[in-house]
Amino acid sequence: MLIEDLSGHPLTKNMSVTKELGGGTLLGVPITFGNGQNYGTLCGLDNKARKFKEEEIELFQTMANLLGYVIDLDEAKSRIQSLSTPIVPIADGVVIFPLVGEMDEVRSEVILEQVLSKSYQASIEYFIIDVSGLVISDSSVSNNILKLTQSLQLLGAIPILTGMRPDQAMHFHKTGSEISQLIMKSSLKQALSWIGFKLIKST
Repeated sequence: MLIEDLSGHPLTKNMSVTKELGGGTLLGVPITFGNGQNYGTLCGLDNKARKFKEEEIELFQTMANLLGYVIDLDEAKSRIQSLSTPIVPIADGVVIFPLVGEMDEVRSEVILEQVLSKSYQASIEYFIIDVSGLVISDSSVSNNILKLTQSLQLLGAIPILTGMRPDQAMHFHKTGSEISQLIMKSSLKQALSWIGFKLIKST
C-alpha cells in the first residue's frame, strides 16, 4: 500500500495519527508466511507528503520477505517443540507413545528420529502407539504412521496401535491405507494383555 498524502487520502485523512502528524506519506508491504498466509505489514511512515523512490519500495519488499522467512522458521521451530511427544516406558522393552495433534511432514520427521533413537538405545521390543488424540488432516497422516511403524519393525520392535477412533477408521478405509495390516487393539489394556501383562487390582 502506497499513500503519498495521508491528509488527502480517504482511508487516512480522518485518522488521529494523521491529525497528529499533520499529514505525511505511508508505505506498507505485507509480511507473509511461506504458505501465503498473512502475518502483518511492514510500514514506513514519513511526516511529510512525498513520493517514495523505487529503490526504497524494493528495499521494503526485500525486508518484508526476509522477515516472513525468519518468522516462518521461528513458527516451525516452535511448532516442533510444542508438538514433541513423550515416549513413556512402562516396563523393560515396552513403551507407550501417545500421538496427539497434527502429524505433518515436518513433525513426522522429528518423531521418526526420536522414536528410532529411543527404540535402538533402549532395545525396545513392543512400541504401543496410541492414536486416540491424533488429528487426521489429510491422507499423508496414514503414510507417516506406516513409515513410522515399518521403521520400528526394521529395528526389531513390534508396533501396536491403540485407541483408533471411528472417524479415523473410516478415513483410513476410504484412503485404502495399509494401516489395517498392523497389530491393532482398541485400548491400552488390551494391548498390554496381548503382550502378556495382567492388570491386578490392589486389595
